[in-house]
Amino acid sequence: IFFRLFTPRIEVKMPYSLHGDDLVEGSRLLKKSPLFRNCTDSQLEKIASGMEKRHYPAGIDLLSQGQESVEAFFVASGSIIRLREMDGVQHQMDSRHGRFACGSLHLQRKEPAFATARTTTDVEVYALPADHFNGCLTDSNLAQSVVIGLTQELKSVTRSMRTPLLEQKSARAPIPAISIAAAIESFYRSALNAYINWSLTGKSNHLFPNMHIQVPTRVVYINGFKLLRMSFDERIDPAKTSNPALTRLGLAFAPGILMTPVSSLLEATNAGHMNKEPMYTRWLRGLVPRCAREVIFGVGLNQLSDYCEERMPPLIENKALRTALGSMTAGVLSGYFSHVPHNLSTLKLLNPAQSYLELFRSYAARHTIYVPSSIKGTSRDVLATTIACVFPQAVLIRTMQIVGSFVILNGTINGLKGFF
Repeated sequence: IFFRLFTPRIEVKMPYSLHGDDLVEGSRLLKKSPLFRNCTDSQLEKIASGMEKRHYPAGIDLLSQGQESVEAFFVASGSIIRLREMDGVQHQMDSRHGRFACGSLHLQRKEPAFATARTTTDVEVYALPADHFNGCLTDSNLAQSVVIGLTQELKSVTRSMRTPLLEQKSARAPIPAISIAAAIESFYRSALNAYINWSLTGKSNHLFPNMHIQVPTRVVYINGFKLLRMSFDERIDPAKTSNPALTRLGLAFAPGILMTPVSSLLEATNAGHMNKEPMYTRWLRGLVPRCAREVIFGVGLNQLSDYCEERMPPLIENKALRTALGSMTAGVLSGYFSHVPHNLSTLKLLNPAQSYLELFRSYAARHTIYVPSSIKGTSRDVLATTIACVFPQAVLIRTMQIVGSFVILNGTINGLKGFF
């Protein structure tokens, strides 16, 4: 109510005819609106001829919520915001087109404005009167162009995909494309793993140890995740089982569980500087938490990456960019939730003589440096343990590792699959 009383409002002026450059600019602004996107140049000029060019200072309400929409406004320069009051609270509307146009969807029947359109800077606008617009709609060809434009906009909205996480289906991924992606990613992963191990133990190692083992093993490992998922999707229909939800969960977890031995071999190649056991024994160290980590990695690489890609804003139309952003989002989530299992499996691999409980206690104790010195006794230990779980040591590096791996793998596979 306060804003309605004290915010200046515009006065509606008589129709005005545009000419020359102003007519061209008015037509250009109309073309940006979904309502007129399909109109021909002559149809745009016909509509624009009845518009009026105006200038307003900041703080003017072009439209007021709930009041009759007798004009639509198309912003040539400056900026506006759309504000809607609900239950006494003012909210700012988020609209793809609200920054350069307002009121066009309410114009035909002069419906009450859904939100207040307020200038935030000095603006130059082109005003389209409702009576002139409705007069233009008597031209059946122009009206058809408007309907087609609206139909195209509705199609773009209804094309948004919202497949549930565990119901995501795999796309075709040729083995050569997967293998090349895995070979490239193995070097990135090895370097980041060496850094994580150094942050946990304080002992450095080569960035690329035993790559003659790591590269082929990583190729088998990533192919396993992708091919197992494709095989499950082709051969098993969860909807035909007695418990579809549990079946989907099991199928999502299965690649991570099955690929844990391969992952263990990869991890063992990075641990020779501290664990001198033979490889056939070393790879078994940290197997249980590593299995949990691989399940999270597998779901993140497969279902979660696709899930996040689906939910990228419609404005992002480039397939490669959508894949990259979806993989980055999935990588952040997977990296965070897999970090504690990763740390435990690594510590067990590097310190096989210690139990998991001893390793976790020593791991949590490292986080006491983040606890205020005023906190003593059991409370200090509890808080340190909480920090170790909620914001664990080297979590940013681990997350960066997973984000990079997902982007490299999914991006390279999608980029190369057309060649195979």
